[in-house]
Amino acid sequence: MQPDRVINFCDTKMSLRNYDHDLALRAYVWKYCRHLLTPLERRVTEYTVPITSDTEHDKAQRIYEYLEDRDGHVDDVEVREALQILHEEHKTAAVERLLTECVAELQINCCPACSRVLRTPKAEQCLWCGHDWHHVVKN
Repeated sequence: MQPDRVINFCDTKMSLRNYDHDLALRAYVWKYCRHLLTPLERRVTEYTVPITSDTEHDKAQRIYEYLEDRDGHVDDVEVREALQILHEEHKTAAVERLLTECVAELQINCCPACSRVLRTPKAEQCLWCGHDWHHVVKN
């Protein structure tokens, strides 16, 4: 019997033999569905230091302006308060919110043969069961 191979699935270590649907789903959502995060969620999961309007560092000020343009305004007090919670806890809470509040917008790519989550949104071959549909004509 061959040893079980550990792979990097959406930036998460996972065993090929022991597929964990919950872990795979959460890793996939975190990697490919960040566009559905709120401005505050994006700010506190993308950065581990407060990016606020009162920063004096030139580079941080440019990042702040970019984030304000990209996401809209997030109050400095909210950012500082949110960063009192561990970074990983913010990521977990954001993924949980997406899985409960944004189910209709999530486009999870799953294998048509085994229903497991695929590695990318455009994958056409299953990492888990090997099913391949690259040459199937699409309507």
